[in-house]
Amino acid sequence: MNQFVDVSKVIGMKQTLKAVKEGKALKVILAEDTDESIKKSIVECCDSHQITVERVETKVGLGKAGGIDRAAAVIAIIK
Repeated sequence: MNQFVDVSKVIGMKQTLKAVKEGKALKVILAEDTDESIKKSIVECCDSHQITVERVETKVGLGKAGGIDRAAAVIAIIK
């Protein structure tokens, strides 16, 4: 499950929000087991910038999919 290893991406809430606001994000992948306040911030920002949010089950799984050895709440695929 390393599906996001070879794509341009940013990992984490701050970097994802920045990429979305700057118009660099193509799609955002959000882990369902992320804290509700973080999920709300990400979803609201993506909605206002018309960016698709894809959901996955766990932060650990998302981290592995992104090619890192730690949990990741959110990843943005960027241009």
